[in-house]
Amino acid sequence: MQIIAVEEAQLTQDTNELQPELPAPPSQPETQVQKPTELAPTEPDIIEGEVIVLEVPEEIVDQTPPKRKPYWLLIPLTILVCFSIVAVSLLVPMLSPSATVTLIPIQRSITALAAIQVQGRQLPPLTLMQSASVAATGKRHQDATRAHGTITLYNGLLSGQTIAAGTTLIGRDGVHVVTDQPASIPAANPPLEGQVTISAHALLQGVLGNIQAFDINQACCATSVLAKNTQAFTGGQSARAYLVVTKEDMHNAAAELQATLAQSEHAALQAQLKPGETLIMPPCSQQIQSDHKTGEEAKEVTVTAAQTCSGIAFGTQAPHQKATQMLTQEAVKRFGTGYRLLGDISIQVAHATITDHAKGMASIAVNLAATYIYELPSGERRHLKRLIAGQTLQHAIATLLQVPGIQGVHIITSEGAHQTLPEDPTHIQIVLLYTSTP
Repeated sequence: MQIIAVEEAQLTQDTNELQPELPAPPSQPETQVQKPTELAPTEPDIIEGEVIVLEVPEEIVDQTPPKRKPYWLLIPLTILVCFSIVAVSLLVPMLSPSATVTLIPIQRSITALAAIQVQGRQLPPLTLMQSASVAATGKRHQDATRAHGTITLYNGLLSGQTIAAGTTLIGRDGVHVVTDQPASIPAANPPLEGQVTISAHALLQGVLGNIQAFDINQACCATSVLAKNTQAFTGGQSARAYLVVTKEDMHNAAAELQATLAQSEHAALQAQLKPGETLIMPPCSQQIQSDHKTGEEAKEVTVTAAQTCSGIAFGTQAPHQKATQMLTQEAVKRFGTGYRLLGDISIQVAHATITDHAKGMASIAVNLAATYIYELPSGERRHLKRLIAGQTLQHAIATLLQVPGIQGVHIITSEGAHQTLPEDPTHIQIVLLYTSTP
């Protein structure tokens, strides 16, 4: 504080020395001017470490922000310009004459049977067995039949006797039996009687004629003649309908079993494949057995089927690559280089055999089929546009049909009935139409 006071006093003294004394105005009385008292220089007290700085007030500046320019208007203007360009690019072709030329390229098919050698391995054979019972469907009708047997005639006379055929005998249960042939009974030779055995049948049809042995045991026909049936009569049956086993019954049961076994065999062999392998199953060996033969009477028949299958495993990609290469070479040979494959190659494996067990080589017979279509490069399309520009529709169609590989042409112009193509090739559009193969 004292330092600042000394500085102010020194500044005042210097100022007084520089200013000249001005004469007093006449209208005012003289005033005694006192001289300023000179201050003796003194040693001011210094407070160590204390400094006071007087800040000069800053000038107030007008900080009003400038007005912003409307740059945001550039965004909608840019969008508007873009839309205008797109609209013009769309409207100009619509306002200009244009034409759409649809070309139908020629399609060619190849089918072939080829043998492809691949790396394969034989899977161990597998045998499965299954049984099923099905109802018999064959229908039969049986008429009533008579029982048949034999009659033994005994003669007690010392002379022979003859009994006529058709003689009726009656058993203990009332069944009538008729002899089928005449009987010549020899004379008795005591102590043995003369005897003869002849055939006979029950008079009525049905099971009642099936009499037991010795059901007929009586005197008959002549003096000292005795008739006996020493054995039972059999074969008498009533009329009836019954079922028999047919070939269709056996076939249906076997087919159902074989289908089930084939699925099981395929799943079991498929489980033995390694990643990237495909399974081929040669024809399986089969055995069919049944508890009834065809034509036998039965209400149902049980069929047992046994199936033994083996498999060949080979890499999946190898046949497809070789088949593609073979067909590509054949297509170039037949059609030239202007065709390309349409879709995928169809590969159906007919059969497969192991040709070398030690090396694991297999021969696979495959049926191959593919469709190739004429390819029209972009350069040739531009050439065709220039070729037909300005031509009439009829002339343009005739010109395009002369191009190898084109089998059909259809042209549509923007002016409808206008029969002339645009002069500008850029207003002509060529479209390729690929028809599906059957």
